[in-house]
Amino acid sequence: MPLDNLRFLVASLLGCLCLPSVLSVYAQNAAPVPEAQELIQHGVAAMREGKLAEAEQDFRKALSADPHSADASMGLGMTLLRESKADQAKQALDQATTIDPQIRGARMFLGILDYQRGDIDAALTSLHGEETLQPNNPEVLTWVGIVELGAGHPEDATAPLDRAAALEPQDLSVLYYRGRAHTLVAQETYRKLFALGPDSWQLHRAMGEIYSQSQQPEKAVVEFQAALEKQPNDPDLYQDIADEDQRLSRWDDATKAYQQELKIHPADPAALYNLGKIQVQTGDPKEGIALLQQAADAHAAPAPTQFYLGVGLSKMGRDAEAAASLEKSLTGDPDPFLRRSAWFELVRVYRRLNRTVDAQKAADEVRKLDAAAAAQSGSAAPNGPPAP
Repeated sequence: MPLDNLRFLVASLLGCLCLPSVLSVYAQNAAPVPEAQELIQHGVAAMREGKLAEAEQDFRKALSADPHSADASMGLGMTLLRESKADQAKQALDQATTIDPQIRGARMFLGILDYQRGDIDAALTSLHGEETLQPNNPEVLTWVGIVELGAGHPEDATAPLDRAAALEPQDLSVLYYRGRAHTLVAQETYRKLFALGPDSWQLHRAMGEIYSQSQQPEKAVVEFQAALEKQPNDPDLYQDIADEDQRLSRWDDATKAYQQELKIHPADPAALYNLGKIQVQTGDPKEGIALLQQAADAHAAPAPTQFYLGVGLSKMGRDAEAAASLEKSLTGDPDPFLRRSAWFELVRVYRRLNRTVDAQKAADEVRKLDAAAAAQSGSAAPNGPPAP
């Protein structure tokens, strides 16, 4: 992202993200001179209300009353920063860190200020200093990441942004910059991979993964097969090919690839699960049940394994066992599609077992899920299963 665009973010974050953190500093660092302390509190209140000229005057008076107040210097620096008086703001924030090297927030804003001025090295020095003081502050970590990106160091931006995202998983700005950092690192890695091994199995697999993620399974299969030619007997490549064949509904090809994977890696839970799922859906349910039971024993993902096991048992007329497996699938935290499918299957199984009350409850669950999905998408809810 161009530096000018990142600087635009600086202004918005100063107004909405950083101010609450800085205001809390004043409550933690009480000024020893009562007159200065009262003026600082007035300055904080004025800054909250956007009365920057009044806040500046309060903080200057506080410094006159107590020249050794780090909080007063900090407040003055913050006010001057928001008034776009960059040189004066830097002087005041530097003074705050000199008076109290442990004061929190000053180095972050010095870093932001230096970043606005285009002094990347100074910005990183300040921000890393703040990170030492506040290693779990998501705002600090985000700014470290942003400035590392601005410096052209995406590989150094990923770690702080990963930590910020762990602390603030719903923050859209953090998620954006985290994604950008990882994307830039990946792009550079692929460029090196192409330069060092343009026909290597690693590059072919990487290309296959890119095609898979972009919903181009035909091209993905070609690349995975090219990788397999150079790296034969790699079970992961057989699974990659089989997964794409499944997306293309090429059940026979997918089955053969999963079987090859099992020859190399016996009892692989993913291969057993997928083979069982394919048999239940399109082949021999009895064989599918056996494979899915093996997958369950091998600790395959419980929700989908139990769901398809339930479907297979239902097809074999083993309704009591089918109901038990479908019920287990619902305790395994399935995704919304699988949850609805399990309840829908249970409606039919419960009816055949003459469990009328349970069938009605299952039908109600299907309708609730349909209504919730419709409300989220803004479309009309489907009718769901007919009432028992």
